[in-house]
Amino acid sequence: PAALSLFNHPEEMTGYALRNAAPESQLALFDGERGKMADYLRKLAADEAERKKVFGPVEDALEKWASLQGTREQQSAVFGSVEEAAKFADSASSAPERLDPFGLFSRNALAAAQAIIPLSLFFIFVLIVVLRDRLPRADEILLGLLLAVIGMGLFNIGIELGLAKLGNQVGEKIPSSFKAVELVDQKKTIHDFQPGVVQTAVTEKGEKRAFFFLKEKDEYRQIPYHERDYNPDTRQYTYVPTRGPLFGATGGLGGILVVLLFAFVLGYAATLAEPALNALGATVEELTVGAFRKSLLMQTVALGVGGGIAIGVAKIIWDIPLVWLLGPPYLLLLFITYLSTEEFVNIGWDSAGVTTGPITVPLVLAMGLGISGQVGVVEGFGILAMASVCPILSVLAVGLFVNRRRAAALREPEPSGKGVAA
Repeated sequence: PAALSLFNHPEEMTGYALRNAAPESQLALFDGERGKMADYLRKLAADEAERKKVFGPVEDALEKWASLQGTREQQSAVFGSVEEAAKFADSASSAPERLDPFGLFSRNALAAAQAIIPLSLFFIFVLIVVLRDRLPRADEILLGLLLAVIGMGLFNIGIELGLAKLGNQVGEKIPSSFKAVELVDQKKTIHDFQPGVVQTAVTEKGEKRAFFFLKEKDEYRQIPYHERDYNPDTRQYTYVPTRGPLFGATGGLGGILVVLLFAFVLGYAATLAEPALNALGATVEELTVGAFRKSLLMQTVALGVGGGIAIGVAKIIWDIPLVWLLGPPYLLLLFITYLSTEEFVNIGWDSAGVTTGPITVPLVLAMGLGISGQVGVVEGFGILAMASVCPILSVLAVGLFVNRRRAAALREPEPSGKGVAA
């Protein structure tokens, strides 16, 4: 009863126990009787409604659990035989992940509507009720709002399927430049594994290493053996390939420099693609009458963001407290702000807002969380904080240079006129 209070219903608790508990502990749900558990699993395999209560709405969830985690008895109850379970596991591991188009579109369309419609209704309310004005060209405005909802929904889908996944995959694998990382997405399960094939080798330091040979197509691969990865109940061995370090020894400076350079290029390129930065650059060029060109501002901000992201990644790799990295730049900013003119102070501090744009954030956060997961840091946040302060520094520094150059140009004497009648 105490455990059941943690779940919404008994079936949810049963599904959690089957997925997470050890085989002997799972029997506690069935009064310790293996036959009773087998009958229950056969019932789940035949009853779709009951199966969804236990394992959720994900298709083939019961079969995936039984083939990858279940004991031989559980596999026989679900599939009829252990051989059929092995066939399913092989096909499931090679099959691509299925996409739910309806859930994808409905989820992102709802998020887009929640972001746009309430704000638009508030504007219309203020215009009509508070300001007592009418809505000009209502048909065009409503069409624009509809297109905005559709566009944001499609954009959210692109972020979910593209940028976020790409950033996460890169973040998980880029630490292989300086350390060995596990390639979880390439995990393999060897069925009916025989521990007798395991061999032992001795390293130069006298350390023993267990391994075995795995035949894949026409090639033989040497696979390290770890006893913890072998399940004697299911006779399955789970192998997760590793990669790295690609540049030098583990923790070498060369590999870390590769990661920092990658982070800089990522931040630089993603910032140049931000729509908000293009709009800010055009406004600044107009405000300064061409003294601070749009291209110069975009390059300055992009370089600042790239440098900030590189520092943020270094913070994750070496687990540096964020206050040590944020304190000195902001103290320096107070001094530079005092020296700068009002227009460049406003431009510089506003330029930090582009780091929260829709292109930069998904890539940077996903990359940061991926790297933190591989290097063993609790969390991967703080990169955006560094990516915000560094462009302010770069813009204000360039602003001081532009002001000095403009002042020098104003001090130059005008050329004397020639041929002018007295």
